[in-house]
Amino acid sequence: MLKKFSLQRQLIIIFSLIALVVLAILVPLINKNLNNLIDSQMFQTLETAQQGYVDYGYSPIEKSSDKQIYHMTYDAENNVLIPSTNITYKEAEKISYVFSECLFDMIDDGKEKVQKKGDFYGTTVYYQITKKDTNTYTVSLVYSDYSANLISAIRQQIINILYVSFAIIGVVIFLWVSSLIKPLKAIRNYIEDIRNDKEGELKIDRSDEIGIVSNELVVMKEEIDHQSKTKEEMIHNISHDLKTPIALIKSYSQSVKDDVYPYGDKDSSMDVIIENADRLDSKVKSLLYLNRLDFLGNKNIDNEVDMKALIEHITIQLQGMHPEIEIETDLAFVSFKGDEECWRICVENIIENAYRYVNSKIKIILKQNYLEIYNDGEPIDNENIEALFKPYEKGTKGQFGLGLSIVYKTCTMYGYNVTAENKDVGVSFIIERNLNG
Repeated sequence: MLKKFSLQRQLIIIFSLIALVVLAILVPLINKNLNNLIDSQMFQTLETAQQGYVDYGYSPIEKSSDKQIYHMTYDAENNVLIPSTNITYKEAEKISYVFSECLFDMIDDGKEKVQKKGDFYGTTVYYQITKKDTNTYTVSLVYSDYSANLISAIRQQIINILYVSFAIIGVVIFLWVSSLIKPLKAIRNYIEDIRNDKEGELKIDRSDEIGIVSNELVVMKEEIDHQSKTKEEMIHNISHDLKTPIALIKSYSQSVKDDVYPYGDKDSSMDVIIENADRLDSKVKSLLYLNRLDFLGNKNIDNEVDMKALIEHITIQLQGMHPEIEIETDLAFVSFKGDEECWRICVENIIENAYRYVNSKIKIILKQNYLEIYNDGEPIDNENIEALFKPYEKGTKGQFGLGLSIVYKTCTMYGYNVTAENKDVGVSFIIERNLNG
């Protein structure tokens, strides 16, 4: 239900409920603890005063304060109540009903001392009865006016402190939440700008989770912009790359139709048409597969692919097509996680790239979490080696990097890193498991 409200309103509601619950729990506890404390203090005061009265014969002269203590001596043998000088006999007799029952029970039970409190016309009276000798008992009592006023004063002070504390905490939390809401609103506006393809700016100077999210959003926006730009460039480059074979196929087809053979004879001219049709077919398949990788990557992600068997199958096929190239392998029985078809196309693209640049030798090394495909061809320009696997990057021989883009996307999708390294002679393409991911 609270989710319907803003964070500020949620805060006010939750804080108010917490405050009410805390007060509902604390006030009774405060009252109970204060009452216990005051009871303990009052009985301690009575005991001290009574001790002075019994031991030293101290007797107050007259009433002087709300904390005035009254003493009485009860003679059990003669059933006589003798009051101290600060209370009249009539007053003493009147108030005696508060403790008389307890006094007689004490005499019957043979107890030495009793501390209790009773009600005297709506006023609490604390009293202590102590056995002085066989037939003599000392009764000391004090009205609770003092304790009641003290409890009330302390309770009010505590409640006032709670109110002030809640108010301060509430203001602090409100200001803190407000400081959170402001950057969240900025993030929301920034997202709206992204959604509406508007140029927006997000600057949040924070090191907490909000700052991290805002920084990630900025990075995401930059990545989206970069991807949009590169895709636009890709569309332009690919369309330009496709124009040549399409135009050639169209031109040669028309010429053959007119019994004109631009490449000398019919078969040679048709071979050119077929070659360029194959180029188109390969390019289109690569584009379609690149777009399907996200879907394929979610399938069979926990599967184990026998990379040794897969590489052996690929090399046997390619050796038949390129018998002049030596292929050396050092393959352990290793499995990679992922979809077998995705890894097959990935490895094929790297090996085919190696065939494109190789002089005479390709070497493939497979071990745990590691695959290296080496060719003894020309080194890669250091300026291009970092961008080699980025999607839609144009290669040194006019290719637009779709094959290596597929390699890059496949590896990252399954938690592997792919790099290219120039050797003293030749180039190695290395796939390694990202153990930190």
